[in-house]
Amino acid sequence: MERERLREDRIHGNAMYPVSVYPDIEQLNGDSILDCHWHDEMEFTMVTQGSAVFQIDMNTVEVKAGEAIFVNRGEIHAGYLKSDLPCVFSSIVFSPELLGSRTFDAVQEKFIRPLVHKTLIPPFHMKSEDDWGREILLYLQHIFADHANGSETCEMTTKAYLYLIFARMFEHMRPAPVKGTVPTGSHDKVERLKSVLGYIHKRYPEPLKLKELADEANMSEGHFCRFFKQMVQKSPVDYINYYRVQQACYQLENTDHKIVDIAMDVGFEHLSYFITTFKKHKNTTPSQYRKMFYEKVAMEPALI
Repeated sequence: MERERLREDRIHGNAMYPVSVYPDIEQLNGDSILDCHWHDEMEFTMVTQGSAVFQIDMNTVEVKAGEAIFVNRGEIHAGYLKSDLPCVFSSIVFSPELLGSRTFDAVQEKFIRPLVHKTLIPPFHMKSEDDWGREILLYLQHIFADHANGSETCEMTTKAYLYLIFARMFEHMRPAPVKGTVPTGSHDKVERLKSVLGYIHKRYPEPLKLKELADEANMSEGHFCRFFKQMVQKSPVDYINYYRVQQACYQLENTDHKIVDIAMDVGFEHLSYFITTFKKHKNTTPSQYRKMFYEKVAMEPALI
């Protein structure tokens, strides 16, 4: 299984402080605000404007402004716009090691180990209508504010707030289902999806046939198409094209390669189809996208 190809290829923080905070992320083009991916770190994402539908493994939840989700390590997750209005959200991604200590103490045994090993299942949707949810949302706001303000003590306060968050979540955790009582095929579906997405992420520059993907999932083509659409909210072809466009964006931002060469590099055989597909997903052409990106980069020093 090509799990590593699906895993997010990004280092969150550093060895001394394995935390990354991503404030005020806004997606204006297309309906996807968060690509389908997974990572070894835990994550809290809070919506501050608009609304979105998030998928976490087999769970789908609508998250409105002022609400947040928790994603445990290794869980596939993705986000999609709920309406035509833009969605703005902030995220903190951190290694479970941040919650560790030099010795295996009562906190590690009673609280952290069950969370990391998933013998306890925490709630994944925090809402302000619940007292405990409102308290957690306030702690998240403090974390984002401390990082935005460059607080000297943000490393310490972030760790403290995360402990407080999990302390409140612990009250609402439930034991993991006993093996054999999990809804039929739910874990298997997630693992099959990871395998197929990994296959796409590794081979996207090549021609990809539906049968190859169905074989990777060990399904018939018809069953696979229904399964993939249910899990990813896109058809296999739409997802492949979307992923290719994302890779093209990276090249447009970081290289001076010609548009036609980028199109070929990411798997499009015809320039006209590449431009049409790119415009469908980004509401602009590749050349306009590159121009807007460099104009934005040029403006940033002036704004600072």
